[in-house]
Amino acid sequence: MENTHNFFVPKTNLIGVGSIKDLPNELLNWKLSKALIVTDKNLISLGWVEQVEKILKNLFIFYDIFDGVLHTNPTVSFVEDGLSYFPSDLELRRQYHLIISIGGGTVHDCAKGIAAVATNGGSIIDYEGYNKITKPALPHIAINTTNSGAEMTRFAMITDESRKVKMVIGSPNITPLVSVNDPMFMVTMPPEITAEAGIDAFGHAIEAYSSTESSPITEALSLGVVKLVLKYLRRAFENGNDLEAREQMMFAGAMGGMAFNNAGVGYNHALGHQLGGFYNQLHGNYEAILLPHVFEFNSTSLPEDKIMRLAEAMGVKANKMPEAVEKICVSIRQLNSDLEIPDGLKKMGVLKDDLNTLAQNALKDIAALTNPRKGTLEDIISIYQTAM
Repeated sequence: MENTHNFFVPKTNLIGVGSIKDLPNELLNWKLSKALIVTDKNLISLGWVEQVEKILKNLFIFYDIFDGVLHTNPTVSFVEDGLSYFPSDLELRRQYHLIISIGGGTVHDCAKGIAAVATNGGSIIDYEGYNKITKPALPHIAINTTNSGAEMTRFAMITDESRKVKMVIGSPNITPLVSVNDPMFMVTMPPEITAEAGIDAFGHAIEAYSSTESSPITEALSLGVVKLVLKYLRRAFENGNDLEAREQMMFAGAMGGMAFNNAGVGYNHALGHQLGGFYNQLHGNYEAILLPHVFEFNSTSLPEDKIMRLAEAMGVKANKMPEAVEKICVSIRQLNSDLEIPDGLKKMGVLKDDLNTLAQNALKDIAALTNPRKGTLEDIISIYQTAM
């Protein structure tokens, strides 16, 4: 049976210390007159937005700044607020030639939503699911300040506040054209965000590795991420100015984004999305708590040699599969503990009375499609319960 593995990434990826200095060369290739910068107030206060403003001014590119990304989960209202900068008539929206997002996954996903609706019309809610965005979005440059991997992907997670559901919106048409991963933009990341974004990259890797759509390319990327995270995330968490750790975690985030952008994720994200939409707390923390429980559930559907290769990448010594699975889960929990992530969903405000609704929504999430083991509603509720 044919099984194609197409590989989607931004056209250009500027990576490494000082790589922001290469951005003008990319902008010179385009005939641009006006850009919309999407960011948050904190990043403006830290001075990172000003650096990009200077680049635009030197190239005589006019710009406006939308700093209305107010918290960790991008929402429909954030996208609509960003679109308020555009005329309602699609034909008149050509006043902006470019969107530049400066931030982490929340900012990038919000910018993808704005860029998509600006050219396709309607509401971002219309595009929930995959391949519903038929026209190319506005050109998008994603300048990263965390390790989320969102700067690499054709996916945006947008919370519909009316339903308390985090929508997955996927289309090659919303992949940023250029990503910028300069570790200098990451040194001011506070410890809790360093932990949250880093463990998110770790989860991306393990889920992409376990996915039914994994390939030798995504498996190699995933195992590389696992090694980098376990070697450098604790260091970055303990000392934000450790530039080596920041740079290596930058690679981990980008590689994790590439891996899950092409292999997909699974139940860890399907379940985690619902918690983020319902309770509006840090996405990566939910993923971290769920990860050992979901991996244990999926392990019965993964080949033994695949699990043993993951164990080796994690530095876990085990002779047989059950032992390897147990030790992998112990290693994940130890990493969570070292990063001061809560050890249960209950501590994140999750209520037992909500589990049935959360589980029903999780099974509808497109992230669930590539999970290696198909679960029932009762299975999903059970995973939530064991993670409480």
